[in-house]
Amino acid sequence: MIKSIVWLPVLLLSFSIRAQSITVEFDKNADLTHYKTFAFGEGVIITPKDLRVVPDPTLHKWIRDGITGELTQKGLHQVDSAADLLISYMAGTQVRSDAGDLGPLGLTPGANTSQTYMHDYRQGSLVIDLNDRNNNKLVWRVNAITNTNMPDAERVINQLVSKGFKKFSIQQKKKKKK
Repeated sequence: MIKSIVWLPVLLLSFSIRAQSITVEFDKNADLTHYKTFAFGEGVIITPKDLRVVPDPTLHKWIRDGITGELTQKGLHQVDSAADLLISYMAGTQVRSDAGDLGPLGLTPGANTSQTYMHDYRQGSLVIDLNDRNNNKLVWRVNAITNTNMPDAERVINQLVSKGFKKFSIQQKKKKKK
Protein backbone atom coordinates (compact mmCIF):
# COMPACT_ATOMS: atom_id res chain seq x y z
CA MET A 1 0.00 0.00 0.00
CA ILE A 2 2.81 2.42 0.85
CA LYS A 3 4.46 1.75 -2.53
CA SER A 4 1.27 2.79 -4.34
CA ILE A 5 1.10 6.02 -2.33
CA VAL A 6 4.70 6.81 -3.32
CA TRP A 7 4.02 6.14 -7.01
CA LEU A 8 0.91 8.33 -7.20
CA PRO A 9 2.83 11.66 -7.07
CA VAL A 10 5.30 10.31 -9.64
CA LEU A 11 2.41 9.38 -11.94
CA LEU A 12 0.75 12.77 -11.55
CA LEU A 13 4.07 14.55 -12.13
CA SER A 14 4.72 12.55 -15.30
CA PHE A 15 1.38 13.66 -16.76
CA SER A 16 1.89 17.30 -15.74
CA ILE A 17 5.40 17.36 -17.23
CA ARG A 18 4.00 16.02 -20.46
CA ALA A 19 1.29 18.69 -20.38
CA GLN A 20 3.56 21.65 -21.31
CA SER A 21 6.96 22.21 -22.83
CA ILE A 22 8.27 25.68 -23.69
CA THR A 23 11.62 26.49 -25.23
CA VAL A 24 12.91 29.93 -26.09
CA GLU A 25 15.60 30.67 -28.66
CA PHE A 26 17.38 34.02 -28.84
CA ASP A 27 20.79 35.56 -29.30
CA LYS A 28 22.07 36.14 -25.76
CA ASN A 29 24.43 38.85 -27.01
CA ALA A 30 21.77 40.75 -28.97
CA ASP A 31 20.89 44.25 -27.81
CA LEU A 32 17.10 44.40 -27.53
CA THR A 33 17.04 47.97 -26.21
CA HIS A 34 16.64 49.57 -29.65
CA TYR A 35 13.34 47.78 -30.32
CA LYS A 36 10.41 50.05 -29.59
CA THR A 37 7.56 48.90 -31.86
CA PHE A 38 6.04 45.68 -33.21
CA ALA A 39 3.55 44.65 -35.86
CA PHE A 40 1.94 41.37 -36.77
CA GLY A 41 2.87 39.56 -39.93
CA GLU A 42 1.50 36.19 -40.89
CA GLY A 43 -0.34 33.92 -38.46
CA VAL A 44 -1.06 30.37 -39.61
CA ILE A 45 -3.38 27.72 -38.14
CA ILE A 46 -2.17 24.26 -39.18
CA THR A 47 -4.87 22.09 -37.58
CA PRO A 48 -6.78 20.17 -40.27
CA LYS A 49 -10.06 21.97 -40.93
CA ASP A 50 -12.20 18.99 -39.88
CA LEU A 51 -10.47 18.87 -36.45
CA ARG A 52 -10.75 22.57 -35.58
CA VAL A 53 -12.78 23.18 -32.45
CA VAL A 54 -12.25 26.93 -32.11
CA PRO A 55 -13.03 29.17 -35.12
CA ASP A 56 -9.88 30.58 -36.78
CA PRO A 57 -10.69 34.26 -36.10
CA THR A 58 -11.17 33.50 -32.40
CA LEU A 59 -7.89 31.58 -32.18
CA HIS A 60 -6.01 34.34 -34.03
CA LYS A 61 -7.51 36.91 -31.64
CA TRP A 62 -6.47 34.94 -28.53
CA ILE A 63 -2.90 34.52 -29.78
CA ARG A 64 -2.53 38.15 -30.91
CA ASP A 65 -4.10 39.49 -27.70
CA GLY A 66 -1.75 37.36 -25.60
CA ILE A 67 1.33 38.50 -27.52
CA THR A 68 0.20 42.14 -27.55
CA GLY A 69 -0.40 42.08 -23.81
CA GLU A 70 3.04 40.66 -23.06
CA LEU A 71 4.95 42.97 -25.39
CA THR A 72 3.15 46.14 -24.29
CA GLN A 73 3.90 45.18 -20.68
CA LYS A 74 7.57 45.00 -21.70
CA GLY A 75 7.41 48.55 -23.09
CA LEU A 76 6.88 47.93 -26.81
CA HIS A 77 4.13 49.64 -28.81
CA GLN A 78 2.03 48.04 -31.53
CA VAL A 79 1.94 49.84 -34.89
CA ASP A 80 0.34 48.99 -38.22
CA SER A 81 3.46 49.29 -40.36
CA ALA A 82 7.18 50.07 -40.26
CA ALA A 83 7.66 48.35 -36.91
CA ASP A 84 11.02 47.39 -35.45
CA LEU A 85 9.85 43.81 -34.86
CA LEU A 86 7.65 41.74 -37.14
CA ILE A 87 5.74 38.97 -35.37
CA SER A 88 4.66 35.77 -37.06
CA TYR A 89 3.21 32.65 -35.50
CA MET A 90 2.02 29.14 -36.25
CA ALA A 91 -0.50 27.24 -34.13
CA GLY A 92 -2.09 23.86 -34.49
CA THR A 93 -3.05 20.55 -32.96
CA GLN A 94 -2.69 16.89 -33.78
CA VAL A 95 -4.10 13.74 -32.22
CA ARG A 96 -1.59 11.77 -30.12
CA SER A 97 -1.71 8.55 -28.12
CA ASP A 98 0.50 7.30 -25.33
CA ALA A 99 0.64 3.65 -24.38
CA GLY A 100 2.65 1.72 -21.86
CA ASP A 101 2.79 -1.14 -19.43
CA LEU A 102 1.11 -0.87 -16.05
CA GLY A 103 3.00 -1.46 -12.88
CA PRO A 104 1.93 -2.91 -9.55
CA LEU A 105 -1.63 -2.07 -8.49
CA GLY A 106 -2.34 -0.60 -11.94
CA LEU A 107 0.12 2.27 -11.63
CA THR A 108 2.57 3.42 -14.29
CA PRO A 109 5.36 2.93 -15.16
CA GLY A 110 5.67 -0.79 -14.90
CA ALA A 111 6.92 -3.96 -16.39
CA ASN A 112 3.68 -5.94 -16.35
CA THR A 113 3.22 -6.58 -20.08
CA SER A 114 -0.14 -8.27 -19.50
CA GLN A 115 -1.73 -4.93 -18.55
CA THR A 116 -1.32 -1.76 -20.60
CA TYR A 117 -2.77 1.70 -20.62
CA MET A 118 -3.75 3.98 -23.49
CA HIS A 119 -4.05 7.76 -23.23
CA ASP A 120 -5.46 9.70 -26.21
CA TYR A 121 -5.07 13.46 -26.33
CA ARG A 122 -4.61 16.38 -28.70
CA GLN A 123 -1.18 17.96 -28.69
CA GLY A 124 -1.08 21.66 -29.44
CA SER A 125 1.87 23.61 -30.77
CA LEU A 126 2.45 27.34 -30.79
CA VAL A 127 5.55 28.85 -32.38
CA ILE A 128 6.03 32.63 -32.18
CA ASP A 129 8.83 34.42 -34.04
CA LEU A 130 9.96 38.00 -33.52
CA ASN A 131 12.11 39.11 -36.44
CA ASP A 132 14.06 42.31 -36.91
CA ARG A 133 12.22 44.04 -39.73
CA ASN A 134 15.39 45.63 -41.15
CA ASN A 135 17.45 42.48 -41.65
CA ASN A 136 14.84 39.72 -41.16
CA LYS A 137 17.04 38.24 -38.41
CA LEU A 138 15.33 36.12 -35.76
CA VAL A 139 15.36 38.03 -32.47
CA TRP A 140 13.19 35.77 -30.26
CA ARG A 141 11.39 32.45 -30.79
CA VAL A 142 8.92 30.78 -28.47
CA ASN A 143 8.25 27.11 -29.19
CA ALA A 144 5.47 25.73 -26.98
CA ILE A 145 3.87 22.31 -26.92
CA THR A 146 0.90 21.50 -24.72
CA ASN A 147 -1.74 18.87 -24.12
CA THR A 148 -4.93 20.49 -25.45
CA ASN A 149 -7.25 18.19 -23.49
CA MET A 150 -6.90 20.86 -20.83
CA PRO A 151 -10.00 23.04 -20.54
CA ASP A 152 -10.01 26.76 -21.30
CA ALA A 153 -7.86 27.11 -24.43
CA GLU A 154 -7.64 30.89 -24.15
CA ARG A 155 -6.12 30.66 -20.67
CA VAL A 156 -3.63 28.03 -21.88
CA ILE A 157 -2.56 30.23 -24.80
CA ASN A 158 -2.06 33.20 -22.46
CA GLN A 159 -0.04 30.99 -20.11
CA LEU A 160 2.21 29.73 -22.94
CA VAL A 161 2.77 33.24 -24.28
CA SER A 162 3.50 34.59 -20.81
CA LYS A 163 6.07 31.88 -20.07
CA GLY A 164 7.63 32.32 -23.50
CA PHE A 165 8.22 36.03 -22.97
CA LYS A 166 9.09 35.88 -19.27
CA LYS A 167 12.77 36.71 -19.83
CA PHE A 168 12.24 38.99 -22.83
CA SER A 169 13.36 42.50 -21.91
CA ILE A 170 14.07 45.68 -23.85
CA GLN A 171 15.67 47.25 -20.78
CA GLN A 172 19.42 47.66 -20.68
CA LYS A 173 21.16 44.87 -18.88
CA LYS A 174 22.78 45.81 -15.62
CA LYS A 175 26.52 45.56 -15.80
CA LYS A 176 28.12 43.24 -13.31
CA LYS A 177 30.34 44.87 -10.72
CA LYS A 178 33.90 43.64 -10.69
